[in-house]
Amino acid sequence: MLQGGLRCASVRFAPASFADYCGNWINGFDPAAPSSSAVSPFATGVPAPVDLKVGPDGSLYYLARGAGSVYKVRYTGNEAPTITQQPASETAFVGQQVNFTVAASGTAPLSYQWQRNAVDIRGATSSTYTISSVSSADNGARFRCVVSNTAGNAISDDATLAVTTNTAPVAAITQPAEGALYTAGTTITYAGTGTDAEDGPPAAAAFTWKIDFHHDTHVHPFMPDTSGATGGSFTIPTTGETSANVWYRIYLTVRDSQGLTTTVFRDVRPRTVKTSIVAQPSGPQLTLDGQPITGNYTVAAVVGMQRTIAAPPSQQIRN
Repeated sequence: MLQGGLRCASVRFAPASFADYCGNWINGFDPAAPSSSAVSPFATGVPAPVDLKVGPDGSLYYLARGAGSVYKVRYTGNEAPTITQQPASETAFVGQQVNFTVAASGTAPLSYQWQRNAVDIRGATSSTYTISSVSSADNGARFRCVVSNTAGNAISDDATLAVTTNTAPVAAITQPAEGALYTAGTTITYAGTGTDAEDGPPAAAAFTWKIDFHHDTHVHPFMPDTSGATGGSFTIPTTGETSANVWYRIYLTVRDSQGLTTTVFRDVRPRTVKTSIVAQPSGPQLTLDGQPITGNYTVAAVVGMQRTIAAPPSQQIRN
């Protein structure tokens, strides 16, 4: 397949390819062919090619300076599968879910068959194999995937599953209290505890905090992952988002010595109030936070948030 609208003499790559910057073409060279046919046209209309590389997936990549882009050329005939992403070995504790994933290229459709210790697993025929609950009997098992199509097959590397009896730590947020409310401008203190059956009480370095600011259905990062303390504090801004449908979510993650983690969160919602704007005499042109409003306007607001009401320097009002 040629991307970029080029004219191509053949979609099979020659053993070697070379390009001409001024001629705007790519040719193939086959050293095993007779000298009269060793060089063959491959692609024309390439805007100033400056580099050619063959990727691990077998595709040809070229840099076209005239287009300011990198393009990919791949063979789309009856191509046997090639593994492009090997399944990764995993470490899990008893009862944990584990996923093994493989990715492959080749002529569609591709079929997948996962094997455990080189024996087919019944029903494991997708690109991801999931063990919903690991047991101690799974320790040391090797998993691989055979990817097939009509042109052949490819076998992935083995991924080994290590099962540990280690259990994940327990995490709890002690401050702020469940159901706590905030007022803009106030300082929120957060704190947490952790326990681990194998390690005992974790050190402060095992604690990681993160805070997100939620508004309607989307999220704004407020404090990035911050490690090394069992607590801290932050101040609620008095300016910014004026919606009353907002809240802060505080995350605590505790990690044990073997890398297992537990994450919990606590929501802190705002105190809100109905704010009314009444104009006398009625009918003036006003703005609230830059948006036009009419007299006798009521809106929900977070207590403590600064709002801006404005009016034109002059206007006529008829009673």
